[in-house]
Amino acid sequence: MKRPFLFYTLRFILTLNFAIFTGLILSCGYVSTSSYLAHIKTINIAPVVIEDPDFFYDQTSGKPYDEIIRDALINRFKQKWSDGNDSQFDLKIRDYRLEPYRYDANNQPEQFRMSLEIEYEFKDRVQNKIIDRKDNHIQIHDFYVVSGRGEQPETREEAKARLIQELTDDLYSTLAEQW
Repeated sequence: MKRPFLFYTLRFILTLNFAIFTGLILSCGYVSTSSYLAHIKTINIAPVVIEDPDFFYDQTSGKPYDEIIRDALINRFKQKWSDGNDSQFDLKIRDYRLEPYRYDANNQPEQFRMSLEIEYEFKDRVQNKIIDRKDNHIQIHDFYVVSGRGEQPETREEAKARLIQELTDDLYSTLAEQW
């Protein structure tokens, strides 16, 4: 007996719906990696070590940059973990550079590139393992010192503050939000 066209159409639709439903169920099996570090509830941010003497004091506040950076890291990581010893974060600033990046028609610098070369280590003290380590991470902030280039000009101190903010945000994003 020949089956009607409607039977095959319904069977096709049911099979297609089943495949879509199965795909949705399997794709919902994705688990955020944030549960990977669920056992970590606290973090200890060690004092920052600065090896480059050119990056020592903030002229505006008079505070040393190691304190400024550590305070910024503590405030940022506080969004996820409280102060404690489940994990350990160590940061060392190895090199600070400030170099002209773009010049105007008179060969005067109009944009600078500020960079920090850092190394860091993020340790899980609960499971006694290293979560992440970088020996040569470079954080870069480009800034203009003249008007009319699409961005507001910045002083060196403003650029350093921004560089520290970007470094803090990037480290938090890499180490806390990734997991």
